[in-house]
Amino acid sequence: MIESILLTTDELRRTFRIVDAIDIVLVSAFLYASLLWFRQTTSRGVLVGVAALAWVYFVARSLDMYLTSLAFHTTFAVLLFILVVVFQEDLRRLLERVASFQSVPIEHGGQSGVQIDSLVEVVFRMASSKTGALIVLKRKESLERQLHGGIPLDGKFSVPLIYSIFDSSTPGHDGAIVIDRDHIKQYAAHLPISPNTNKLGGRGTRHSAALGLSERSDAVTIVVSEERGSVCVAQAGTLKEMPTATDLKSVLDANFASGLADSRPPLWKQILVDHAGLKVLSLIVAVAAWFVLAYDPHTVQRTFIVPVEYRNVAKHLEIDTSAPNECRVTLSGSDRDFRFLDPASLKVSLDLTHTLAGYHEIQLSEQNIQLPANLFPYRIDPRVVELLIKVKLPEPTTAEPSSVPK
Repeated sequence: MIESILLTTDELRRTFRIVDAIDIVLVSAFLYASLLWFRQTTSRGVLVGVAALAWVYFVARSLDMYLTSLAFHTTFAVLLFILVVVFQEDLRRLLERVASFQSVPIEHGGQSGVQIDSLVEVVFRMASSKTGALIVLKRKESLERQLHGGIPLDGKFSVPLIYSIFDSSTPGHDGAIVIDRDHIKQYAAHLPISPNTNKLGGRGTRHSAALGLSERSDAVTIVVSEERGSVCVAQAGTLKEMPTATDLKSVLDANFASGLADSRPPLWKQILVDHAGLKVLSLIVAVAAWFVLAYDPHTVQRTFIVPVEYRNVAKHLEIDTSAPNECRVTLSGSDRDFRFLDPASLKVSLDLTHTLAGYHEIQLSEQNIQLPANLFPYRIDPRVVELLIKVKLPEPTTAEPSSVPK
């Protein structure tokens, strides 16, 4: 057992490339992003089915189950289309997040935002007077596609302005206000309604709208109920009631650092600490997939008919037609390396720059064949190319017929 492990380790040490390490890191990063996205998406229940199908495919590949593997290969395009249809809204959101990606700032120095204490105070004052309110706090993602209607305002945040907007005698009090840092960008905006009525707990339209926006963006939405006088926060597809002002302040502090500027931990912490378990799982799956699908220490040989190319023949010389124009080349390497080989790119190239007229025997070697990395010539047939190089004969000139006098 130990001898087998040592043998495998030695084989891995000799065949493992830097490109393989990069390959594993990229795949694990993709898996991590996918798992994180599935965990946040409203359709994450489908993840169980996708994971089950992936497990069946890995088992089929590892056990050489040809029919099952063929079924996966032939239906892959259909499965991909079904996933795109199921997750079309989530995929659009993911692409929007990638398009609007920004570097994580080290400091928020000088950028002031809404004072969280003032916001918490005005929210619970409205709750005590049962004044309904819907307050959207924008973060990284754009909200333009999610908001409907609304009146542009771009006014600086102030407590009197909040009271005047949500006064029941004003026409825009039923809609939502959107706060971006220290400005109220618009009011009377309409939010998308959530289809998940089971999460509302008998609450009304305002709560459904706040939940719907949280399912489609990273915004934090505060809801004040005019019937119950309660305060709720909708975020990441969840709706939680805030019994006290301290609870609301804790949630806002956890999401926003300086005022309502988006709070992010240092970059090194995001890479190493955040969601560490999910990252370790992604790395383990990527390594396992590499061993099952890519790693193949066994050496195989494959033979190809390769054209022979003669280069840099002097202008006054020519190669006799008896010279071979192709040869058989047997290459050695792993099956993985052969997957990336294009047989049409293979050729035996002979440089005849300093070759004179006469009979020549040229020994073929590895230098005469252009090969990708990790593939080596095992056999070349013929090993010696016999050439007859002749001096070109001058082309015959045809004399014009002389005119004969009549």
